[in-house]
Amino acid sequence: MTDMQRIAEQYLASWNAVPAQRSRTLSAWSEDATYVDPLMSASGRDAIGSMMDQAVVNFPGHAFVLSGAVDGHGPYVRFNWTLAAPDTKAVAHGTDVVRVDSHGRIAEVIGFLN
Repeated sequence: MTDMQRIAEQYLASWNAVPAQRSRTLSAWSEDATYVDPLMSASGRDAIGSMMDQAVVNFPGHAFVLSGAVDGHGPYVRFNWTLAAPDTKAVAHGTDVVRVDSHGRIAEVIGFLN
């Protein structure tokens, strides 16, 4: 059984890490993971890390936060998130679906902007 809450928290921690600490958080991802949303996509842990680094540049001082309950079934985890700077209104909201591999690592992400 997948620990859905843990997967969602690891996923958001990867996005929220400063670039110098990104490789540590990406250990929760499989080497050949894929990511796609309406604005960007990447394949492989290194490319996904570079994509996340660019998000930090585009949204300095902002963080991704879980919004609502995490749910899923089998190897799939679904959750909502917001992106905001402290004490400000959110600049983005989304829903992501994560598929984990047989080792419990993030293997695939399909993101949606709400």
